[in-house]
Formats: sequence, C-alpha cells, structure tokens
Amino acid sequence: METFDKKIKQIKSRRIPLAIIMLMIAAVIFILAIIELLPKEIEYVEFRKDRKLGNYAKTTVYYLMGPLVQVKDSKDGIISGYYVAVGKENDMFIIRLKEHNIEIPILGKDIDENSIDSLEGRELLGNVQLSSSSLRSALNNSLNNIYNEKIANNNNFEKVFGGYYLDTVIEVENNAKNLFILDIFFIMIVIMCLFINKYIRKNVDRNLNKLKAKGKLEEAIKEFEGEKLISYKKLKVYLSPNYIFSYCVGFDIIAFKDIKQVTVSKKVFGSSNKNKYIIITTKDDIEYYIAPISKKRHKFIFNELLTKIKEKI
Repeated sequence: METFDKKIKQIKSRRIPLAIIMLMIAAVIFILAIIELLPKEIEYVEFRKDRKLGNYAKTTVYYLMGPLVQVKDSKDGIISGYYVAVGKENDMFIIRLKEHNIEIPILGKDIDENSIDSLEGRELLGNVQLSSSSLRSALNNSLNNIYNEKIANNNNFEKVFGGYYLDTVIEVENNAKNLFILDIFFIMIVIMCLFINKYIRKNVDRNLNKLKAKGKLEEAIKEFEGEKLISYKKLKVYLSPNYIFSYCVGFDIIAFKDIKQVTVSKKVFGSSNKNKYIIITTKDDIEYYIAPISKKRHKFIFNELLTKIKEKI
C-alpha cells in the first residue's frame, strides 16, 4: 500500500530525474562544442567536377569567364558570383567567388585571348557543392543570353561543367555555435524543470499546512492510507470516502463536503487547451482543475470518475 509520505516525496521530486537527464545531455553537448572549437587540420582533396571525393577541395584556376549569375546574401549583404573557371588542360567547371576580392583574371575584363597562354595558375580552396537544378537553370539561361541562342541545357551542362562546383564563399563548417545554442536550450529545460518543481513543492507544502491548520490533515492521511482508496492513475487522482487527492500539478486535497459545483471544461485559466478537465468549485469559490485527459481512450475512466464525484456531493 502506498503511504502518504512516500507519495508526497514523489510529487515533490517528480521533475528532478528529467532535470538530471537534461543536465547530463547539456554537459555532453558542451564538451562537443568545446571540441569543435579546437583548431583542426582540414584535408583538401583535388577537386573533381564529376564526383565528390571529400567535403573540401583544392584546384588550380588560370582564368575566369563571367559572372554568369550573381547573388546577394540576405544576412550579410555580400555579393558573390558563379563563374566558369578554366583549370589545367583547359578543363572548365563552375566556381563561386566573392565579388569584392577576386584575384584571378577575368577574360574580357582583365585579359584577352592573346594573354591566356602566359597565365600562371592559382590554387583555390573551397567547399564541394552539388549543382542544384535551380542553379543549373540559372546558369543555362545566362549562357543562352550571352550567346543569344539556346545552346545550354541540363544534359550538355553536366558534360561540360560537371555535376559539382567549388564554393569558396562557404566557410569551413564549424558547428560550435549551433552546439552552444542547443546546449542553452537544454539548460533552459533544466531551469524550467527546477522552477516548476519548486512551485510544486510550495503548492504541496501550502496545501498541507492549510489542512493542518484546520485540523484535517491527520484525517486525510488516514483515508489516503486506508483500504478504501481508489486510484485513477491515468487521471492522477485518488478517491477516498471523504476526499479527492489530485496530483496532476501539485497535490490538492479536496473534501467532498466542501464542494459546491462540478463541471467539465476544455479551457484552463482562460486559454484553449487540448486537455479536458474536471473543474471542482468549493463553497469558498476556489476552483481546482483535476483529471486532465487528451486521449479518447481515457474517456471511460474520466466519465466514471466524474460520476463518482457527483454521486458524493
């Protein structure tokens, strides 16, 4: 049989295990974030426009053609362009560069065709990205506009420029910021659990002190530990011959003789809620929201409890 003191301890510490678990998760995430901040050596593989050999790649570029497409970052306003890059053995592929710091000569702007053979290649590092269908369409449209005829489409685009491009705008991935944000989220859950638990402890102590002041605490404890106690675990309610014990939030002990009205509502504290509650109104006009249900399969025991309470008053 469940004792009164044991139940009080359970209610007062109900959210502590969750807070401990969340704190442990937060600690692990914090360690991962610190590890992410540590400097690490990135391996750059040779860029291949037809396959992805790694997330980060290096390649040699002799000159550029374009830009074919320009975009403006909505966050920082930085403008970048997608260019046709010419590498070793006149291999052509797509590369993305920031517009304000391009150091590679652009054909038709910095150099002409007579200067191509004398150019020295420059090594660039970047992030390997798959060319999306929308990017391909934009690049194809730009090429068709430049040559004033429909020579570019998805089929010949991949044959000439490959399925991947080198993005020099995207910085090396660092998940430390995201991990710290996630860590803060779990810390907030811990704080919320502790705050709620503190509120519940105060609620329980306040209600017990009220009963004690009225000289009814011993009677309530005796009934709780008696053989006639009925448990509605799914509704977080106990019924004894003379009392309702509700522990859905704190621990409310309501004497049947003090009840003035029993109603049912889906509204709690003036706001819509998907839970359905039994609302107990006492003779001194205090309202208690007990037995919350949100699932139809609990409807039968909810109605059973409601009937028993109404029979008692």
